[in-house]
Amino acid sequence: MFRILIILLTVFVVLGCNQNSTEKKNSQKPNIIFIMDDQHRWNALGKINPTVITPTLDGLAEEGVFFDQAVCQAPMCTPSRNSMMFGLYPNQTGVYSNGKGIPDSLLPGKTIAQYFKDAGYETVGFGKTHWGGRQRYNTRGFETRYVSEIKEKGAVSMAEMNPEAKKRYDAEIKVMGSGEENNIGYLGFTSKLKEEDHRDGWITQQAIKYIDQREDNRPLFFYLSYMKPHAGHNVPEGFEERYDLDSISYAQQPNWTKDYSPHAEGVNRRDLYENYWKNASETEWKLMTMRYYANITWIDDMMGRVLKKLEKKGLLENTIIVYTSDHGEMLGDRFYRFNKYNLYDGSVKIPMILAGSALPKSIQKNSIDSSPTENIDLLPTLLHAADIAPERSLPGINLLGSESRAASFSALHERAGEAAFMWRNASHKLILVFKRKKNANDYSDQDILTGELYDLKNDPEEWTDLFNDQDFQNTKKEMSTALLNHLKNMRID
Repeated sequence: MFRILIILLTVFVVLGCNQNSTEKKNSQKPNIIFIMDDQHRWNALGKINPTVITPTLDGLAEEGVFFDQAVCQAPMCTPSRNSMMFGLYPNQTGVYSNGKGIPDSLLPGKTIAQYFKDAGYETVGFGKTHWGGRQRYNTRGFETRYVSEIKEKGAVSMAEMNPEAKKRYDAEIKVMGSGEENNIGYLGFTSKLKEEDHRDGWITQQAIKYIDQREDNRPLFFYLSYMKPHAGHNVPEGFEERYDLDSISYAQQPNWTKDYSPHAEGVNRRDLYENYWKNASETEWKLMTMRYYANITWIDDMMGRVLKKLEKKGLLENTIIVYTSDHGEMLGDRFYRFNKYNLYDGSVKIPMILAGSALPKSIQKNSIDSSPTENIDLLPTLLHAADIAPERSLPGINLLGSESRAASFSALHERAGEAAFMWRNASHKLILVFKRKKNANDYSDQDILTGELYDLKNDPEEWTDLFNDQDFQNTKKEMSTALLNHLKNMRID
């Protein structure tokens, strides 16, 4: 009997030690605060453009590192977000456009939330994920989930929790058309609704309530994703007034008589936008641009409120903060081009910041990293910071380590039967259009239909195509070879 008691006591001590060890290990893991918005131009923040009022994002950049050459992996919501969440390229996830996503039964790996949940984190998510179309998906690793628009199985939605507010918002934006992206959506107007009637305002409200009530002692993975500054530009009162309309500069046009975009010709509502904005007044151009910026200022303000609440709760003491966007916004650049759906910089370049008290000491505060950076780098970076092993080989790199790449990659699958791929380094951008193949490693130079080449140093607007210029044939050949090699290495393990 005495021997049995000794054995039981030993077991309890061991289990207790293991539990204490696990709790100690978890308590040392950094909290992860992942913040993003939708359709945010890379240069539309105060750090780059003093006209834009973004004190929260500027403050994060001052406390961390700003990646000024970051790009998305596809210039549209669904493929970009799937790539970011799985850490894979669109040709690896199989999600190429804003149509159907991946069924829950066929996921190509763990999502970022699932990784952290499995590692003992509390995982909470507020706002947009956009896994695919209107079909419902699981929350995919989020234990607590609030959504403002596209419903998910197991999530609390705005329509269910605050149906009258959702109806008021939907009524206000009806005039803006599908996706709030017609010309009224871009020109915008001052919203007559209070902030919490807006989807992003409601999400912010739920996030702050949750932080106030949180009692979980596990490390935290906190995801906050806004639907703006994506059009429409119906900004709540108080934010347009912070701008001087006379000081707003807007997109300047090339001296063309028609659009030139071989890889994206005919997409992105060309006639709708071009016919309107060719004849728009200077005041309309300034209003449209100012309201896009005012949307950003509003989002920045809500981000700041959430971060202050996290700080007050003590959740920023051992933390890595990520900020990024899913893609950019052309905002009238390059011959009246709005929205995304192309591989020009206004669309593919994104703002990206890493900050927080848990950044390695080797990371210099208020620094700018101008190396080629991709949104798929965020998953391996955060896994490494939390000492979580990936379940498979990931193509991204650890942005807080010594790894680097020669160029960045993005893909567009918007025209039937075609695939366009971008290869971008510090000085040049190559875009190749191929006959579409099922697998990335099946592409060869025999499948090239056309291409574009731009000198980013001397032609940042990408107005002068050098693809057939004899002085740049060596550059084109070198970059084409590198792009094809990248595609051939894009295996699915």
